[in-house]
Amino acid sequence: MILVLGDIAVDIVSHLRSPLLRGSDAAAEVRLMPGGSGANVAVWLARVGAAVTFAGRVGDDAFGRWLAEDLQREGVVPALAVDRAHGTAVIQVLVEPGGERTMVPDRGANAHWAEGDVAEELIAGAELLHVVGYVLLDSGSRAGALQAMEYARAHGVPISFDPSSHGPLQRLGAAGFWSLVGDVSVLLPNRAEAQALTGQSEAEAALELLQAHAPVVAIKLDRDGCLAAAGDQRWRQPAPPTAVANATGAGDAFDAAFLARWLATRDLAAACQAGVTLGSHAATLPTTR
Repeated sequence: MILVLGDIAVDIVSHLRSPLLRGSDAAAEVRLMPGGSGANVAVWLARVGAAVTFAGRVGDDAFGRWLAEDLQREGVVPALAVDRAHGTAVIQVLVEPGGERTMVPDRGANAHWAEGDVAEELIAGAELLHVVGYVLLDSGSRAGALQAMEYARAHGVPISFDPSSHGPLQRLGAAGFWSLVGDVSVLLPNRAEAQALTGQSEAEAALELLQAHAPVVAIKLDRDGCLAAAGDQRWRQPAPPTAVANATGAGDAFDAAFLARWLATRDLAAACQAGVTLGSHAATLPTTR
């Protein structure tokens, strides 16, 4: 069983028909859908055949109940703490005509993770704990995420980590980040996050430095595929030509496919190929996943 710890939210996705014009209107197709980076990873893991449990936090409201039901429909076991003081997270996603997206999140209950939200016994029984960085980068939810990682280390459960967003990383600083996170088994940054953690703009140089903190590193390079290392192995996987409809969640799909294949085979090339293939497919979808 893979245990995913991260955000869960309702996405309000607006596909803009023209660029935003400040102070005026921009026509869009608007959809309401389940989302949140952590929940997306869990759903994609279930879709590729992995046994997966998702640990998250929702409000005591209709959105929270809808998200729990969606996880179950997708084959994910929900382990959700219900917050009676804060509502379920909502994220406004603005998707430009070329597929690039800008997110405006209200983290709601996600921002109030508490120690003990995830049972130690649940973590101890996992093959892998995958942590989505938003829960650690937000000071309000940090204690709960660190407690879960402490449980994993105490029980010898490997940890994979997706840093999630380069902006908070830059504010925290690389030294501050590593002092919080410590070394992990698998690190899955994108290009901007890798640069924020190393100061290196070239992916190859960043990869070398990141391996000091994780034996397995895969840097997501968007339309350029990925660059990865595992011990002495190196692999660069190009991406297929893709008509991007919505880039939201493509990195989550990559993480799911990469982790599932890596755990099953320990084959770096196969894991990269699986990650890039599913991530590219996800980017063609008008929905989040």
